[in-house]
Amino acid sequence: MPDLEALFGVLVTVHAQLLADELPPEFVRRLLDRLTDHGPLPEGASAGAMNALLADLCQRMHWAMSDDYGDYPPPAPRRTVHYVEIPDEPGIVTACVADLVELGAEVSDQIEDQTGPGHRHIAAAFPELPPDPGHHARVAQLSALAHRHGGRYAGFGA
Repeated sequence: MPDLEALFGVLVTVHAQLLADELPPEFVRRLLDRLTDHGPLPEGASAGAMNALLADLCQRMHWAMSDDYGDYPPPAPRRTVHYVEIPDEPGIVTACVADLVELGAEVSDQIEDQTGPGHRHIAAAFPELPPDPGHHARVAQLSALAHRHGGRYAGFGA
């Protein structure tokens, strides 16, 4: 089991650093080449697709190390959930949600009072995956959208 734990640690570290866009581009390219030439990624896959695969592999490795983890984990949805924090005023919330939907978001949750009274978090899912350039562009777009509605971009997660 120590070998599995060591491999899991390496996998989690690479996944986290790729997610944070902290890996050298040459290393990312070599990983992509390896996973497309000798692995499950199709030719032309992006760093974001590779990062989603690494997240799946982390979950599956965790499953393999456990005796009672349940069924084999399926791949996670290939999307990124972004959060915007805006004033909790009906007109602002409605307008912000409409703008997100117009951009193609799957708006799933509206979490009230997550950051304190008078504020609201809105979750919006988009297909761009970190650390791809499209993901960075989406963060900039959502930051501007949140600012237009008197709020701020509050980050992303799976």
